[in-house]
Order: sequence, then C-alpha cells, then structure tokens
Amino acid sequence: MPSIRCITFDWGDTLAANTGMPYAAAQLQAVTRLAAELEVLTGTLPADWTTRALADIDAAWLATGDPVRNPEHREMDFLGMLERWLGAADAISADPPRLAQAVRTFLAGLTEVIALYAESISVLSLLKARGMRIGILSHVPYPPEACRGWFERNGLAPYIDFYSFSSEVGFIKPDPRHFQHALAQAKCPPGEVLHVGDHPLRDIQGAQAMGMKTCLRVTEGIHAPELMRSCTPDLTILRIGHLHAALSGYVTPVVAKRPSA
Repeated sequence: MPSIRCITFDWGDTLAANTGMPYAAAQLQAVTRLAAELEVLTGTLPADWTTRALADIDAAWLATGDPVRNPEHREMDFLGMLERWLGAADAISADPPRLAQAVRTFLAGLTEVIALYAESISVLSLLKARGMRIGILSHVPYPPEACRGWFERNGLAPYIDFYSFSSEVGFIKPDPRHFQHALAQAKCPPGEVLHVGDHPLRDIQGAQAMGMKTCLRVTEGIHAPELMRSCTPDLTILRIGHLHAALSGYVTPVVAKRPSA
C-alpha cells in the first residue's frame, strides 16, 4: 500500500454512536421548541405546524434512503424544508437576530443525541501528530452549519482540515460526487487517501471505486450480513482506537528537519 497522507472519516458509527440514538425524539424536541419560539416571535402559528414539520422530515428521510425512489443517491433538502416551515410561520415578520438565534438553537438540537466515542479525539490528535490531513466524509441530512457545530462542541474541530457532508454536496455515498467533493480537498491522489467507515457499500465499495484505500470499522446487527461478508477493505478494525495499530507500516511518520548549520 502506498503511504497514506490523508484520512477521511465517516461520522456516525465510526467516530460517534449513531445507530439506535433517539433521533425521532430529538427532532420532536427541537421542532417543538422552535414552534414555541416562532409563536412568540410572530404572534401566531398554524395549529398543525409542528405535525407538518415532523411529517416532512419523516417523508424526506424515507424517500432518501429508498434506492428505488432515490436511485441517484440525492440527499434531502433540509434547508429547503426549513425555509418552507418559516414561511408557513410568517417568520418574515420576526426580529432577525432573535429568529437567527432560534434557528441556530433548533439546528444544534438535531445533533445533540450523536454520542462521541471516547477514543475519537485521541485518535485524531495522534494522526495529526503523524502529519496526516484529516477530513470528514459523511452522509448526514442536517445542514452543514449544524454538523460543524457538533464537531466544535465536542472538541474534534481543531484536528479536522475539511468537511464533506452529503447535505452540502447534494449526493450521498456511494455516489462518486460525494467522494469527489472530499478528494478535491484532500490535496493528494486518491491512492494516498484512506477512508474509514462502517458501511460496506457506502464507505468501502464507494471509496474503492474512487481508487481510495479503505478501513472498515466492523459492526454487528447494523448492515446486512451478506454485505459485510463480501466487503474487502484494505484494513479492518473493531473500534476506532485500533486504527493506529492497523496503520503500522502504511503511514510514513513526519520527521522534523534539522536546521542547516
């Protein structure tokens, strides 16, 4: 394997717990709070506003994840939905700074249930010390602002050089356009980029099709067993803390040059 100069990470079930997290409850809480704040700001709100907003999220999520209905791997337009919700609430009449703060609070609430793995910060810190360029390459429908905010609040942002969220690209792994967006920021050939993720199709096969190296974070009970068995990554780890040992021999440490005499 050529020396690895850049590592891209999937987010959920790779750097943080994703499967089984109470997203529906978090969405209900965030939408309900936004509705209450909008009612104060605008003086009125349609009686079914909260119900319609939650139904929009559910419908978009189901459609996006269905390969029959979404063969082009397009990501849902979450910001477009949010704009429609604000329009229905007559938010144009709201005080702009207070409305902006209400929206920021709403977006932050959507990601609060994503639980950071204890080893993730130390892994990223050590990789940066080894001279790695680090990126996030993740399928996530929430707006980029909300996603980057999660990385900042959880202390990972200082180690990350670039982000590639499907919500800003418009397409979901394994679509090549999602990987191309990340590779354009990697600043090295695909063969020198290692992608670490848990999904055998979206992460491993998708990255391999682009000429990238791959590392599977093994999970059980999440992905179809036949997909896991047919998966052929370059490296395999059981938890993110095992990545350094798995990389032994594939990463050339950065050696500080001595000043010339």
